[in-house]
Amino acid sequence: MKLENIPGEDQSWAKLATQDPTEVCRRTHASFDEQTETYSLKSFGCEISVSPAEKRISSSSPEVADLLGKVDATLTYVWYLASAHALPLSGKLIRPDSLPGGQIFQVGTHVLPLGPLAEKYARAPEAFVETGEMWGGEVLDYRDASVRLWPLPSVPTTLILRTEDEEFPSLVNLLLDSSCRFQLPTDIIWSTCMMSAMILR
Repeated sequence: MKLENIPGEDQSWAKLATQDPTEVCRRTHASFDEQTETYSLKSFGCEISVSPAEKRISSSSPEVADLLGKVDATLTYVWYLASAHALPLSGKLIRPDSLPGGQIFQVGTHVLPLGPLAEKYARAPEAFVETGEMWGGEVLDYRDASVRLWPLPSVPTTLILRTEDEEFPSLVNLLLDSSCRFQLPTDIIWSTCMMSAMILR
């Protein structure tokens, strides 16, 4: 798949190309094939292949491959490999709009499409969990159903479903581990969240 030029993408490719693969893998939990000079990392339980020499990203999963042309997914993967840190998760969940610059999550096309997810799974918490598990997610114990997804090895997203009842409509919330603010800039965190919402559609 030929990649489009996204602001910041060329710089991220250039930075990744100059880095020691051993150090990149240590920081990001990726692996590196010396023969093909290609990185591999897990995203939603699927393998993502990243070739700095060819500036190419691919996936054997059609659904994940479809994400590569959307919401700056290309920049997200390359930025992560080039710049993420070797940090443990904090275990503290936060709302995306609480991040520095997090107001982007509240306006226009940057509002996360969680409403359609809430409608889809309004009376189907089992399907919500099953879909999350299908994409490498972990089942959690929040509300009526919840899963932790792994769009990036060090940046999980937690999606929580409240099913509808006679009093309240259904609702889906997305939360992040607070360590994400030290891993990615807010606009790339946004694309990571968007991918998480889109993979459950």
